[in-house]
Amino acid sequence: MQSFFFIRQDGRNVKVDFHNILFIEARKNYTRLVMTDRSAMVLITLKQWERILPSDQFCRVHRGYIVSLAHILSFDNKYVYLPEVSITIGEQYKSALPAAVTIVASEASRKEILSDLEIY
Repeated sequence: MQSFFFIRQDGRNVKVDFHNILFIEARKNYTRLVMTDRSAMVLITLKQWERILPSDQFCRVHRGYIVSLAHILSFDNKYVYLPEVSITIGEQYKSALPAAVTIVASEASRKEILSDLEIY
């Protein structure tokens, strides 16, 4: 699979690399494609984006947002934190992000590890 695609912008086909995408936001009939160096309005739905984007690199976290897993700085139960922006996680998408990434040590598992080592 290619690591890029082209969007139509100002009468030209402009290359977009997957790794440059921060997030995609629904805007009525359009979507706003936000990249590390620019943004663009594209006449395509989030559902169509989900079919185009590789599922191992992107995750839908809200009915109005898809985020790049590579650009996530952190997340909790309510927000995904990207460089200079935080995005709300929708109720029906709460399990999608933890399922899409590897979480090595949560606070709960750290307590279990310490109890296994008999350190309190």
